Amino acid sequence: MPEPRSILIVKLGAVGDCIHTLVAAHAIRRAWPGITLGWIVEGKSKEVVLGHPDLDHVHVWNRRQSAANLRAGRPWQAWAETRRVIEEMREVGYEVAVDFQNLFKSGFFAWQSAARRRLSYERLREGNFLFMNDWQRVSRGGHMVARYLKLLEPLGLSVEDRPPAVPIFVPEDKKKAADDFFAQRVPPAAKVVAINPAASLPIKFWPAERYAEAADRLARELGLLPMIIWGPGEEALADRVLRNMKTPGMLAPPTTLKELAHLLSRCAMYVGNDSGPMHLAAAMGIAVVGLFGPSDPRRVGPWTARASAVEPPRPFSKTRRMEEIAVEQVVRAAAELSESR
Repeated sequence: MPEPRSILIVKLGAVGDCIHTLVAAHAIRRAWPGITLGWIVEGKSKEVVLGHPDLDHVHVWNRRQSAANLRAGRPWQAWAETRRVIEEMREVGYEVAVDFQNLFKSGFFAWQSAARRRLSYERLREGNFLFMNDWQRVSRGGHMVARYLKLLEPLGLSVEDRPPAVPIFVPEDKKKAADDFFAQRVPPAAKVVAINPAASLPIKFWPAERYAEAADRLARELGLLPMIIWGPGEEALADRVLRNMKTPGMLAPPTTLKELAHLLSRCAMYVGNDSGPMHLAAAMGIAVVGLFGPSDPRRVGPWTARASAVEPPRPFSKTRRMEEIAVEQVVRAAAELSESR
């Protein structure tokens, strides 16, 4: 099969999904160094891919702006944003579009890119098949990264079973906030554990009081300095963890996603819920203890060898509750990762 001259990756979001898809993007770049490689992404996840050395083009669709215009009764303004992205993609002239998301909206953009070959999963979902002309049968089992890599096989690209995670690109100016924080707040010899009590859905939250207890034990038993990380709207939850701790800890500074990536790269370990920051920590190369209740770590766990997935004792089901996870399980997982380094 001839080498394609240009490929468009279609993965609009979320953050964790885009981080996983970076592995596939890197596999494409390694196989075909001279290819033109682009990516269309929603605004909320753009920092995962902007500036990445494997990519030649990043097309950012401001979905929230389009949706706001629609709600306000301004359909032409909503379409103007979508049309801008479509025209931007068409100017590149992609030969192949690979839709890793398999949704109606992702299929629409793959089709509108004018790529002659449009590849996605065989599974029918949200009418995505209407926009595709090449389908790959991929088992629904296994990790999402493995499924993404399997989708590349029709292009003639065979990838090793478990390639390493790919860090996001952080420019020098985005490193300053984290570097200043560590210089001012963290003793030089300290090993910091980033603790994330938040997630995108409340059903993925582990109780704040248990995070406080786990943080105390990580400090006493493993000598780690707890730092509670947080995002927009999550500061009160982070403060709640700190208030319940009996050992010293600290609140992370406010960060953008790229700033958070660098902050995490300077930590020794991440402990927290299944979330975008968990996948970011894995991508940036630190040890990860991820807590999983109603989500399956075999499918969406952190993609790194230095990780431990902590689950309730009973077999996986979507009805599992995070409260079923004991503090002892989390501390033991962190201790085992510390010892294996």
